[in-house]
Amino acid sequence: MMQPANQLLYLLYGKKPAYRYEAKFSILTALARHDKPSGLVIRLMTDDPQAFEGWPVDIIPLDAITLDKWAGNFGYAHRRKACAIALAAGWAEKTVFIDCDTFFLAKPDRLFGKVGPGRYLVDEFEWHWKDAVTRPAYSQLAAALEASGQRPPDELRLYNSGLCGISRQDAPLIEEVIARIDQWGEHASRLHTVEQIALSFALRDRVVSEGRGIIHHYYAQKAFFHAMQEVFFARYGEEFSRKLVSLSREVPRQRPCPSVLRRLHIKWRLKGVNPELRPIGKKLMYGSFLPSSGYAQACREVWWDSARRDLLRAQGYDLSRGWPAQLPRAGKGSESQFESFIRRFPCQ
Repeated sequence: MMQPANQLLYLLYGKKPAYRYEAKFSILTALARHDKPSGLVIRLMTDDPQAFEGWPVDIIPLDAITLDKWAGNFGYAHRRKACAIALAAGWAEKTVFIDCDTFFLAKPDRLFGKVGPGRYLVDEFEWHWKDAVTRPAYSQLAAALEASGQRPPDELRLYNSGLCGISRQDAPLIEEVIARIDQWGEHASRLHTVEQIALSFALRDRVVSEGRGIIHHYYAQKAFFHAMQEVFFARYGEEFSRKLVSLSREVPRQRPCPSVLRRLHIKWRLKGVNPELRPIGKKLMYGSFLPSSGYAQACREVWWDSARRDLLRAQGYDLSRGWPAQLPRAGKGSESQFESFIRRFPCQ
């Protein structure tokens, strides 16, 4: 295997089309921002290597035995990320691991410029420990750390690990992360970010940079980007070409919304609505008044489904007849389409 100075590392498993589209789209955006004919080594660890034949990536096939082993004794899926980094960190001077649900806003070289001996890279800072432990999901881990004398300082910075950059000489830090994950694995079913917390503990008092402005990690808006990526690959196919790299630029880099004027109009029309229902009405109206492009229209039902779930949680609102009577009208065409959408969920 070639030993490059820098490697961009992805981990993909499960063979779901949406996750495959995520990885391919992220790779396309990296290549679109990379203006050198060579020099960017992209490595993909996957249990679906055939899906990437012809793509400019070094493929490291993964089998079920390896994936099960990497999940550890508690079957914690996110432990696999740390194991992937630990395995690959010796293959290059600098390794930048990146989650598949990302796209590039700038040159990948800028990420590697933030990594070096004693210098680490993460996606972004999220909150301090003192703020995190107020959340119910943290209560059991926090109590266990307190009881064992491992409670961190209140100002410990907790990072999102959708991006993780490390130099070869600092690779032992990832083994430390894995050891902490195994120590805290019993809490992973309640607290799915145990892997991120373990990494944050390991990075305490170290030089850490963030990838904001270079990549966008859309973990909180997956459904919107999945819908647009499905349109893209249905339109152009999945076979790699330089043309596909260029075409990837046409996919919106933001969640589609109505125009500014339309949003102001929606806000005005919702002023008299019950405050509990107002954010739900906003989602319904946004879905109804999206721009006419194929990518935006693909997100119509994503907006509507989010509103549907909110209405079910709110209770007291009858969805069986379609458009909620408590909301301003969206027009017969949109309301008819919404009613067709709602009929797919007979058990409301």
